[in-house]
Amino acid sequence: MYSLAEVRGYCESRGKRKPILDTNLLLLLLVGVCDKNFLSQHSCTEKYTSEDYDLLVKVLRYFEAEIIITPHVLAEFSDLSRRDIKEPRLNYYLSRVAEKLKSYREEHISLERLLNTKVHLLALYGFPDISLIEAAKKTSAVLITDDIGLGAYATSCLIPNVSFSAVQANSLISRTTI
Repeated sequence: MYSLAEVRGYCESRGKRKPILDTNLLLLLLVGVCDKNFLSQHSCTEKYTSEDYDLLVKVLRYFEAEIIITPHVLAEFSDLSRRDIKEPRLNYYLSRVAEKLKSYREEHISLERLLNTKVHLLALYGFPDISLIEAAKKTSAVLITDDIGLGAYATSCLIPNVSFSAVQANSLISRTTI
C-alpha cells in the first residue's frame, strides 16, 4: 500500500487489523509522542519531520489501536534511544514510552522459529526484521515499514504491508499539487 487512500481502502475492504511497526517507525511514533521537536535532535529520528509523525498517526488510525511489537525490535529501539537521547531528557522520554508501551502487544518469536529462516535472509534483514515477518505471519498483522527491501520481502511472503516511504512521497506530492 503506497498512499493513504490505498491504506484506507484496504482496511475498509478487509476490516481493521493490528499494525506491526519496524524499529524506525516505532522510534518516530514514540519520540513524536513525547515531543515532535525531539525528532530533529536525535540521529535515530533526524530524517523525520513533525509532518511525518502526523502522517504516521493518520496511517495508524486505519488500524486497530493495539500495536504489535517484538522483543527484538524493542531491544533495537531501546539501544538506539539510549544511544541518541541523553539525560535529563532520557528519563522523561523513557517514562512516557513505558506508559505508551503498556497499550502495545508483545509477540514473542522463538529462537527456534527465527533459526528456521534461511541464513541468507537473516544476513540480509537481521533478527529484528525477521521477527517482524514471523510476527506478522503469526498474528495476521499488517507490517508498516519504511524499509523498501523489508516491504518487498513481506510482499513475497504474502504479508500485507504499508510502504511508509511511498505514503510520505504521495502525501508530499498531494500537498505540493494543491
